[in-house]
Amino acid sequence: MGDSAPVVLVHGFASSSEHGWRPAGWMDLLREAGREVIAVDLPGHGTSARSTDPADYADVADTVAAAFADRGPVDAVGFSAGARLLLEIAARGLASFERIALMGIGPAVLEAREAVPFAIDNPDPADVRARLFRGLAKNAGNDLDALAAFARRPLDALTAVELAAVTCEVLVVTGERDTAGSPEELAAMLPNATGVTIEGADHFSLQSNMRAMDAVLSFLGV
Repeated sequence: MGDSAPVVLVHGFASSSEHGWRPAGWMDLLREAGREVIAVDLPGHGTSARSTDPADYADVADTVAAAFADRGPVDAVGFSAGARLLLEIAARGLASFERIALMGIGPAVLEAREAVPFAIDNPDPADVRARLFRGLAKNAGNDLDALAAFARRPLDALTAVELAAVTCEVLVVTGERDTAGSPEELAAMLPNATGVTIEGADHFSLQSNMRAMDAVLSFLGV
């Protein structure tokens, strides 16, 4: 399928497809290049159902994969939580990929996380991270209670064995000032991956960083 494959876009936590991808021009650039865009809203985000029960987010990977699994091999770009989900989908064989670009994640995907309250719905004034996500959620028109439920779901670690099953081409792109860790280190855990560090970029600026966009679009053949 090569450079004609549809391109799946999966945004990050507290954002949405429209908020995360359209302003920087991702959708327009892909469509101008003749690529079909499949923009997926994470459960609890954007146009998806906004449950406030954490139990309804028990298997987010299955839910996201269902939006494109019947389309055959696709290219995909994910940011932050969306990138982590794409990696999980590929590792579990829930969909078929030609190429995957992972933005804003690093080797921390190997770490498990317990179900703990996330303060986006009632942040401590001293918690800058929670306040940033709260502002992002409001700008995207999301429901804070639904996002808090999404964030409270348990998150299993991805194992080295699971990562070894991701045999498609992968590009990992992370900002120099992102606390996610080294993209090169994560890429080394995958059979067919390359890591790129974007100088001067942090987590929240990565999606609109021109060097990051150029790296990903070139990887996709756009």
